[in-house]
Amino acid sequence: MKQSGQQNGEEGKGERSTPVRSARVRSAWRALAVLELVADSPQALTLTEIASDLGLPPSTAHGLVGTLADAAYLQRDKDSLRYRLGPGLGKLAAAFRAQVDLIMLAGPAMDRLQEATGETVSLTVLQGDEILFIDKRTANGQIQVVNPIGTRLPAHATGSGKAMLALLPDEALRRLYPHPAMPQRTPLTLASRQALESALKVVRGHGYALDEEESEVGVWAAASAIQDASGFPVGALSVFAPIFLVHASESADWIQRVSEGAAEVSSLLGFPRADSDRGRRADR
Repeated sequence: MKQSGQQNGEEGKGERSTPVRSARVRSAWRALAVLELVADSPQALTLTEIASDLGLPPSTAHGLVGTLADAAYLQRDKDSLRYRLGPGLGKLAAAFRAQVDLIMLAGPAMDRLQEATGETVSLTVLQGDEILFIDKRTANGQIQVVNPIGTRLPAHATGSGKAMLALLPDEALRRLYPHPAMPQRTPLTLASRQALESALKVVRGHGYALDEEESEVGVWAAASAIQDASGFPVGALSVFAPIFLVHASESADWIQRVSEGAAEVSSLLGFPRADSDRGRRADR
């Protein structure tokens, strides 16, 4: 998270054209080339065909295809020994579609929240023990908090992360945080699992979470989780601002607005709008 100063070797001879790459990531590019080749083929391909079409040594192709098959990104027919795309890619595609749908559904609420506050508004999802920024609206002023789309931050150090973590079952939290100590980004970041658990109890009671210089010195944020029909946290809306611009009267209004925005998007996903249901954990 940054405050903007506005206060902002040889490749195989037949390999597909790709951007300039280092030797360190060549295997990743080759694996992607394998997936693209299989995806573009009207029929399943043998290992020999894959190696020939990409100009790869057979041993290299064997290693790449074997790894992709182990990860379920490719699937081998046991009779013909030909490869087609596997169910692992379907899982990734479903996750991508879900994020795109969430971005579309949250867009109007984000627009209204940014217009009302004039500050940066972000949409995040929880991935493991991190949050991922998938959409944003930029602040109006010259001094603003900058979190580009694609930024990842520790969930326990952010308002968005805490808002979503508070709605996870206890066993899921224990899997995410198996150790008693946690890394700090600032002196105010929660440093232990016990401190996190205590903070999450407060978040459940309020229905929102704050970041008061926990992810970055000088940054304040308020966030509320977006829940699906079962109560599972599929994302979070947040408003960010440099802390010296945040006044008590504004912060209370922003907290209410971000909570209402998250509730609105949650209702579009089938979660009840009743205030008594906000902050209910996902089914265990």
